[in-house]
Amino acid sequence: MSVIRTTSDQDVNIRIPLLLILLLPCLSIAASIDETRASDSPTLRLHEKAEDLYRNGHWQRAYFIYVNELAAIGDKYAQYMAGYMWLNGKGVPKDPVRAAAWYRLAAERGSPEFVEVRDQLLESMGEAQREASDAEFIALRKQYSDLVLALHHAREEHELLNSRPTGSRLSGNSSSITVIDPHTGVTITRSEYVGRLESRIRLRLDFITKTLGIERVEPDMSDREFEALAAKVDNYLQVINDR
Repeated sequence: MSVIRTTSDQDVNIRIPLLLILLLPCLSIAASIDETRASDSPTLRLHEKAEDLYRNGHWQRAYFIYVNELAAIGDKYAQYMAGYMWLNGKGVPKDPVRAAAWYRLAAERGSPEFVEVRDQLLESMGEAQREASDAEFIALRKQYSDLVLALHHAREEHELLNSRPTGSRLSGNSSSITVIDPHTGVTITRSEYVGRLESRIRLRLDFITKTLGIERVEPDMSDREFEALAAKVDNYLQVINDR
């Protein structure tokens, strides 16, 4: 069992299984991103390793895993734990401003558990600290937010869609040629692969455009159109909308 920790020295009396925390991404549109899943054994092992290191006082090593291996792939529990460690000086200097920024990132999907600790910490701070947290939060959003991760994966897949391994786009001729789907390791036809690729891009792009409140865009957009979308994402991330 994992404990949601708050700003006090004692744990709040809400104990939530780590599996439930890992399932939270599946309950929102953010599931379109390649994020942590409860069924992802390597990710579960990373969580278990980090939790074990934390319990045994190896805070710097635990922090490294939470930030560099889990928070970086959109894991909200890890982002929350990074904030908790900044708040309490576990492996890093005590810094409530940075702690609040991580808590805000962890709460970006609106999960009540993380919203509660975010609001509790922000309400305990003065306006100057909250403004400093705004800047830290924007910096973290530009690295680890759901929008950035969705855009990153969409960009990679968009480049694959437009690659020219045989002198034509993947969606062109020679559909009978087989390829190995890198996500499953299964051999499929090129047309099947292209269809799956376009579906993944569509999910990510729909998540991005819905979040930004703009019209849908197509997976086969031009590079110029894609960069225009990226600019809109960057502008959106600089607007504080959670306090």
